[in-house]
Amino acid sequence: MNDFFDRRLLLNGYITLAGSILMVIIIKVTPSIHLPFLAAAALSAGLGFIEPRRGWFLAILQASFIWLGYELFTNPPRISSDIEIETFSLYGAMLLTFAGSFIGGMLKRALDKPGSR
Repeated sequence: MNDFFDRRLLLNGYITLAGSILMVIIIKVTPSIHLPFLAAAALSAGLGFIEPRRGWFLAILQASFIWLGYELFTNPPRISSDIEIETFSLYGAMLLTFAGSFIGGMLKRALDKPGSR
């Protein structure tokens, strides 16, 4: 492995996969958009916090895992309002993944600066 793809990134990739599975479950079960957006923001901020310099890569992984998991392993809903809510939650969660990862990385870097405590 090289400097970018090290053991820590691989382990954090597994955490990302677990979070993505949780996101797909939340998107399918929740009848509104609020919980998927909250979960996406929290999980992605955690990704940025655990990988402040490479959080963007984990955000790409998570967005990909969420989309692939939803498309490959779930059945589409039959009611049009459910289709709209799930679609909005899916794509909104994918976009929030990038913003949350950025914010989590910035927070971690700010806390790690000398003299910040």
